[in-house]
Amino acid sequence: MPVLSHPFLRDGIEARGYQIAATQACIRCSTLLVMPTGFGKTAVQWNCIADALESGVEKIVITAPTVGLVEQQRRMILERIVIESEKVRTYTGSDRPAKRGDIWQEATIIIATPQVIRNDVDTGLIRLEHVGLLIIDEAHHAKGNHATAQVADRYQAQSPEPWLVAATASPGSSQNAIRQLWNRLNVNRIFVAKREDDLLKPYAVDMNIATIRVMLDSKTLALLEPLEAHQFEETDALKRQGFLAPTEHLTAGLIEEAAQRASIAISRRDPRGYDAARRISDVRRMHMLLDLLKTQGLRSARSYLERADEQLRDGERSTSRFLKKQVIHNFRQAVQTMDECHPKPAFVSQLVQEHLEKHPDERILIFSEYRDTVDHLVEDLNQIENAVVDRFIGQSKRGKREGMSQKQQLEQLERFRNGDINVLVATSVGEEGLDVPSASMVLFYEPVPSAIRSIQRRGRTARESSGSVHVLVANNTRDVHVLHASRNREQRMHNVLARMRLETPLGSYKIRKEGKLLDFEIVEGDRRQPALEFLEQEKTRLKSIESDAEQDKQANSENSSSPTSKNQPTLHTRARSQKSLFDFEEDTSDPWKPVLDGRDINRQ
Repeated sequence: MPVLSHPFLRDGIEARGYQIAATQACIRCSTLLVMPTGFGKTAVQWNCIADALESGVEKIVITAPTVGLVEQQRRMILERIVIESEKVRTYTGSDRPAKRGDIWQEATIIIATPQVIRNDVDTGLIRLEHVGLLIIDEAHHAKGNHATAQVADRYQAQSPEPWLVAATASPGSSQNAIRQLWNRLNVNRIFVAKREDDLLKPYAVDMNIATIRVMLDSKTLALLEPLEAHQFEETDALKRQGFLAPTEHLTAGLIEEAAQRASIAISRRDPRGYDAARRISDVRRMHMLLDLLKTQGLRSARSYLERADEQLRDGERSTSRFLKKQVIHNFRQAVQTMDECHPKPAFVSQLVQEHLEKHPDERILIFSEYRDTVDHLVEDLNQIENAVVDRFIGQSKRGKREGMSQKQQLEQLERFRNGDINVLVATSVGEEGLDVPSASMVLFYEPVPSAIRSIQRRGRTARESSGSVHVLVANNTRDVHVLHASRNREQRMHNVLARMRLETPLGSYKIRKEGKLLDFEIVEGDRRQPALEFLEQEKTRLKSIESDAEQDKQANSENSSSPTSKNQPTLHTRARSQKSLFDFEEDTSDPWKPVLDGRDINRQ
């Protein structure tokens, strides 16, 4: 196996052509690096760090959005970069300000959460003019008032010669969003690597995508009927009054627009505004209750109302009105002792049990939007033999419920990485960057509307070996709309990137360093060669393989149409058999189609 050699890289890093091409782009100037999850954006970052150390920079800063990623980055840098361990330090809010000042002075490589860097720059504790390289991991966060964007702002303002490498798998779903990211980071160019590129194809790991359609059971439908009837009465009244837009599909956005219209009416002393505001408040709560019942399950809906009871005890008047509605009272009485009847939890248990029976040494990641669902799934799955299940949630407090501290998050990730936990049930905090190569299955309890989040979640599997992704979709619910919205946005993102990668970056820019990669060599046995020479050879070799595969495919197509083709073998090449993660499509001709056995799996 050819490996990369550099004075500041430890031996054993596999030489991959596309990573060398990306490194060449990044050391030349500030660059937005877009590369699919699982293809080693971090390896490109190591190469940039090695080049920076060789160039004699005083300080290198890496920002990552979570403390888990900060610790992970430090661990991997110590494994891959030739540097004294005390020169590589983490820099987070768990360190006292006085200690952070010492860390900043002593360390050469600092891995930090962006909030801490921003805050310490603003208070004058640290300055960024001596930072020779800023690496922003999960760079799609760099927008608006997010701390990641603000760190980039302050770096550009304070550094005389800023060099920034911003890495992400999902920069945005529109050209405007991607350009805004580009401009906010003030990078000189964008480097895009796609799974379909010749240089990447040999490293694409098989990933099976399964969309599991489930039909709501009769008990759930019976529970929904009176709630939906009441919701229809309320929304119909709001439509007649002109506060709610006429629509068949009610969304949180439409409810918010109605609330704004009611607020305007109240400001004009229109008495109808007060009645509308009360109705809209109830509609918002009912909409959430219905969504939970349809997409999450009975227990999550029940937990939602129990928390409403807590608000009632705290004196929340609108909550009191909602809970006193007869239809809500009847629902709570009916479900007080009822067992879970939604089909999703049973499918999750079935999938986990089957997977662990076949692959007892592998790990599973499950994502849900709601902490209540996370808790219920942990309880269910711990009943499965050989399943050791725990949760992974954010730090924020929800009412009287505490989140997980940074220390707890790190301990949980380490337990999962070591195999002490083999099933981790996470909220969105677990979506980004988790390096768990043995997580061979990822399960979405529900689809997510964001293309960025969907890509990040899927990227937690098939990083080094084959993996599978399962998405649970409850028919005739919000799940279906979210699934199609996510797919459309993701496809739009790839179309935009395909156009933008062909464009010349706007304006001229100063080249930091001519991208000759002079200090990088490729070693294979006793042979050594310059990195760029290896890159050119890889381009020729892999293009030839692709050309041969196309010819084989065409020959097979021609032979299959001839009378004698039945006796001829079919040729298969790995490059052609691999399906892109982003190519999978579901038959959308009838998104509401019935499912005979409650489970409709579409695979590619």
